[in-house]
Amino acid sequence: MENEQSNPLSIVEEANSKTLGFFNQAYINNQETVQGLKTELFELEVQIETLQKTKALYSNYTVRRQNIFSPLDGPGSHTVNKSQQIAQQLSDLEDARELLKKRIEELEGHTEFFKSQLEMLAQAQKILGAMSGEKESDDDALENAIEFIEDEDTETKTTHNYNVLMLQDYSNYQRAEALDKQVRQELVSSISKMDVLKWLLHSDVDRARVALDELRNSQQDILHSLDQILEQFHYNADSRQPVSNQISQLIEDYRNAHPDYTIDFSCDSTQHNLNLPWFISIRLNQLLREIMDNIFQHANASHITAKVFISNRLIDVDIRDDGVGIPEDYLETSEWHSGLHKVHEIIYQLDGNLQINGDLINGTDVRFSFPIKKTSIL
Repeated sequence: MENEQSNPLSIVEEANSKTLGFFNQAYINNQETVQGLKTELFELEVQIETLQKTKALYSNYTVRRQNIFSPLDGPGSHTVNKSQQIAQQLSDLEDARELLKKRIEELEGHTEFFKSQLEMLAQAQKILGAMSGEKESDDDALENAIEFIEDEDTETKTTHNYNVLMLQDYSNYQRAEALDKQVRQELVSSISKMDVLKWLLHSDVDRARVALDELRNSQQDILHSLDQILEQFHYNADSRQPVSNQISQLIEDYRNAHPDYTIDFSCDSTQHNLNLPWFISIRLNQLLREIMDNIFQHANASHITAKVFISNRLIDVDIRDDGVGIPEDYLETSEWHSGLHKVHEIIYQLDGNLQINGDLINGTDVRFSFPIKKTSIL
């Protein structure tokens, strides 16, 4: 024990480890503060946009009601006063927005500083560990940084389990049906075409060429169908990529597939190149797909904003659109196997929290969070 205390290398290593823990905690706290302020900024911008629409309504109303039979509104009228009140509120909110943006920029500068210090200290920790011949220890400071607050479930565990089983069987049936219609039946048809091709080669070469082209196109269709089905099984998921890269690519694919939509996307992570367990990455991608597909199919929107926050303890996602909104009883009125039902059950399985709100003015806001808990395979 005395040798360890008198060993200069162990003293330096301990000091570096404590400094690393300090900057790590400061980095996490700063990131959480920035994330909270960005959420406030987003809500503030929504409020400003709503007030701008309300102000426009009052302005249009004042113009339309003026005609040769009605007196002009004076400066003391209710409509003008209301419009002035809204204008003042807008001015105050816009000032608050600018202050909030400056604060976020300042904190993001701190984040970059903490990040550079962490990288330097982590490199020093590796060097010290190599010099002392000891294996690098895991830093649990980040894992203890974020606490996840869970809401009590209103449905019974049995109901959720039944729903999960039903959805799994339904998904398996859909994939099996796709394999039957898009692959097996196409292969049977290809065999028949090959028999015809064999006969045509001896009787009509020109028609044989046509049959060969048809056969080639058929094989390409089968390959395309297989790619789609394999995607449903998450066969092409690359767990080696950082999860932020995976979801960024997913959003980019949606932008290319729906160029008429404006999709604003941001992803904040507490660690650079953070890798999560493969089944967590798959579920996160699945949740994003279900929500985005639901927007494209039902929302009648033109603008989507998606914000993702990732750490090794928590994932928090907020997706908003400017569409037609969603009724409060959507779970009762929609089909039991719809995408939003799947989202509910996936979040339940992940022990997370889900909130979905929407109306005709503000569109739909989907917010979900779930913890990443330690298991024997993490």
